[in-house]
Amino acid sequence: MSGQGTVSVCVYGTIPKGKQVTVIAKGWKSAGLPKGSFSNKNEEFQNGVGTSTRLQVATLPPKDASMIAVLAAPDAVHEIPLQEVRDEALTGRIGQYIKSTNALNLDPDIRVLMTRLLRVSPTVLLSETLLSPPNDAVALEKQLPTGCADCENVPLLVGSNLEDLFKDIRSTKVNSVEHTCGGIKLAYTISGRLHLLSNAFTCESDAFMATLVHDLSGPKPKLVFKMTGGL
Repeated sequence: MSGQGTVSVCVYGTIPKGKQVTVIAKGWKSAGLPKGSFSNKNEEFQNGVGTSTRLQVATLPPKDASMIAVLAAPDAVHEIPLQEVRDEALTGRIGQYIKSTNALNLDPDIRVLMTRLLRVSPTVLLSETLLSPPNDAVALEKQLPTGCADCENVPLLVGSNLEDLFKDIRSTKVNSVEHTCGGIKLAYTISGRLHLLSNAFTCESDAFMATLVHDLSGPKPKLVFKMTGGL
């Protein structure tokens, strides 16, 4: 929001007194100055966070951008570009894994539409595989290759093993079939440590949404932030 020459954004939670804040999105970054807080009690969307904070920022973020507020100075926070690369053998391996594993709780008849490989650093490679139920495949393929907001998405950290970045929000129920949309939104470093922001939501409704941040500095992804909610 903006008014009287100032621009502000609202973030869930409170800011500890004296802490510096940086708000970052794809292609955009600004210091954040706390300008008050308000209750979320009467909001339609509930995620267990009772208070939000209004932050004054230097410029408006991109429209509909996925943002995150980091408790660090702007010169310690840097966006890392996601560079798309091609490797047909590797995308084939990923597709075969997704079709054969039971760990993802996918429909047995799910169709693999496309797999994108995203290079973050010389040692970190990610993938996103867009999926569709058989009856919707033709319609959803028309949204490719620019993107597919209605496609199911499986984001993975690619290495000797394939690490599911949505693992922490998937059901543990046996024979539970899930339809999870969303995907990778932003890679960034905090004082040199690599982090990844992703969003997930139930494809059919607004019953479930999640924001996840993984630390990718180690050999396996480490979930350092998770916020879930729904209508």
